[in-house]
Amino acid sequence: MLKEGFYCALGTPLDQRGELLSGSLKKHVDGQIENGASGLLLMGTMGMLGCIRDDQYEPIVAQGVRAVAGRVPLLVGAADNSIARMKARLKVLEKYPVAAVLTAPYYFGMDRGGMMRYFKAAAEGDGNDLYLYDHPFTARRKIELEDVLELAALPRYKGIKTGDAVLIRKLHESKELKADFTPIFSNSDLFSMAKAFGIHRTLDGIYACFPKTTGEMQRAWDRGDMAAGNAAVNRIMKARDGMIALGIWPAFTAAMNLLGYEGSFGPDYERVFDPDKDAAQFGTVRRLMEEAGEIGKPA
Repeated sequence: MLKEGFYCALGTPLDQRGELLSGSLKKHVDGQIENGASGLLLMGTMGMLGCIRDDQYEPIVAQGVRAVAGRVPLLVGAADNSIARMKARLKVLEKYPVAAVLTAPYYFGMDRGGMMRYFKAAAEGDGNDLYLYDHPFTARRKIELEDVLELAALPRYKGIKTGDAVLIRKLHESKELKADFTPIFSNSDLFSMAKAFGIHRTLDGIYACFPKTTGEMQRAWDRGDMAAGNAAVNRIMKARDGMIALGIWPAFTAAMNLLGYEGSFGPDYERVFDPDKDAAQFGTVRRLMEEAGEIGKPA
């Protein structure tokens, strides 16, 4: 079972050709681990799994494994829009000490039967541990409690990431789940409420650009200081809302660059804030990160 704490959905630093910037990814990984991350998710939603060039998938996995160096568990997105393409990714992951994370296919809508065939096909035979990712906004299909209980009975499934507060509560209270199946909560707006309820594992992409503040949050909660932990969450959420107002992808890239992680962290069709040409927007991101306590003001 995954240990308690926070799990960061990493960003994926790319150059203008869409190729991985290995040094930037390593620096990003180190920053998260140094601030107390219990584990990392590579190429999740914030890591742009659906936008990564096919020839970059394995290099990103390989660099992620090298950067983590066994210090924390590494989960890797492996979903795709067909069983054949998803299995091809799982085949790549068999070479590495990682777990695979799967959403339902995200292009076509589907009924429950199609979704379950997809997830069960992933679990055939031996291979890496698997984690479900309940993300109906992307996948266009909600994973329900009965689905989780049925899939959790398969040996390779070890957990689920969900932002559904009702589902996470039911899973934590369930007596039917096997002992090594881990529910992880991913609705950042409700992290404080979840912690108060006794849910001790959280995962989000916004953690990627707030490693210091997220570490502060987790350390406060670990010592029983709910007020300080909640205050840190609130600072992150305020900054996130400001970033969304600017455009999440260019603001996310600006935030990551301000932390010293080079490259673009958004899809290649999204604009990137230029510190000179987009001084106002870039300055707003800086101010948001300063107000969150993530970076200091320039001397």
